[in-house]
Amino acid sequence: MNTTTDNPGAPNSATLWAQPHRAPVAGVLALMTFIAFESYGIITALPVVAVDLHADGWYSFAFAATIATGLVGMITGGNWADRSGIRLPLAVGGSMFLIGLALCAVATDMTVFIAGRLLQGLGGGIDSVIVYVLIAQLIPERLQARMFGLLVTAWLLPAIIGPLVTGVLVDWLHWRAVFAFILLGSAVALAALLGVARRAPTVRTNTAVIGRRGLWAALACLGMVGLHLVGHQPTTWLIGGTILAIAVIGVATRRLMPTGTLTARPGPSRLVALKGLLGATVAATDIYFTHYLQRDLDYSPTFAGFVVAIGALGWVTGSWLQGRAEDTDATAQPRQLRLAAGLVVAGPLAMLALVSDLANVPVAVAGGILMGVGMGMAYPRITSTALAQTDPAHHGNVSSALQSIEQLGTSTLTAITGAVLIITTHGYQITYAIIATVGFFALGVLDRPTIEEDPAR
Repeated sequence: MNTTTDNPGAPNSATLWAQPHRAPVAGVLALMTFIAFESYGIITALPVVAVDLHADGWYSFAFAATIATGLVGMITGGNWADRSGIRLPLAVGGSMFLIGLALCAVATDMTVFIAGRLLQGLGGGIDSVIVYVLIAQLIPERLQARMFGLLVTAWLLPAIIGPLVTGVLVDWLHWRAVFAFILLGSAVALAALLGVARRAPTVRTNTAVIGRRGLWAALACLGMVGLHLVGHQPTTWLIGGTILAIAVIGVATRRLMPTGTLTARPGPSRLVALKGLLGATVAATDIYFTHYLQRDLDYSPTFAGFVVAIGALGWVTGSWLQGRAEDTDATAQPRQLRLAAGLVVAGPLAMLALVSDLANVPVAVAGGILMGVGMGMAYPRITSTALAQTDPAHHGNVSSALQSIEQLGTSTLTAITGAVLIITTHGYQITYAIIATVGFFALGVLDRPTIEEDPAR
């Protein structure tokens, strides 16, 4: 049963930082901040790592490794929580993340470093879903939208300062110091959160379903890895391999996501689909913006990271606006999400103008800020609404879907656009046209009938 009604166990519980909620709120924010710092810091550190380990050819796989295994972690973590509660998966996932960081910190070759990245993705994927379930079980429902807004902030601060702090650590100490710093902070946060997790209830579900979903997650992982690897093959193999990998990912996605996700059925399924479309749009926009700044405009990695990080200020603004929005009736919900999605599309459109020589970098940065505002507004609302429309026994399933759909969407979109950059002479223009189309598709999803609870659930 869900324990997040309006009585968490103490009368003075009107705010997130009231005594009954303080420990879980602080623990979740701390752990997710360090996970996020690693995600953003790697953008600055990885080029130096690849050179230092004499393995620049493995740069792409080292970056994408956490995305592939992160999907398995998200699916496993959500269903594991539904089966046995959150404490054991939280401990196992956290330990994997810590071991992965340690391997990266001591790696003497790229094989060990990639092994560490794979473990980081698996462990981080498990724990990123577990904290969603922890919020659903220990934070009252009326406060959850604000909590998810704070969770966005836990990703925003590393997005703003992560690349710069990482650059300082790399320049003044060593790239290994980055992983050592994250390892220490994550260990402290995990220890505190494990104590809090004892208060959460255990809700049991069908273990056979869990096993099947784990297999589909593994298949999706293989499809994503294959999709990225074929991008480095000759054109004939690239096209055939891409089609096959996308087919595998499509089949696995249909099995992994809530029924009706691929058709955007009203209710949680539509919200999951929307989160995947918006998340892929933003991630692909930022990834290629950094690449274009460094390769075509000759920006340094640190300065390019700084330019992209400015967009995170938009996330802060959007999250702030969403956190202060009054609860409204159901008919206002699609309008709010439509506005947010429209702002997201401004990002790839501005980048398309930049790479087409129709705008300068400041205009592209402004588009990135608007994109961030849209995401800051959309993410907490999508998550809290999807969980509110879901039976408590399936919170883990929907939580993992909300997270893993971004992995699937981002990996698929970046692999396709990466192949476009390889085989075409106008790669950036086509790439951003594709990304913008995905963003417009999200708007199209919202133009369908009003978001409401899925009657099939």
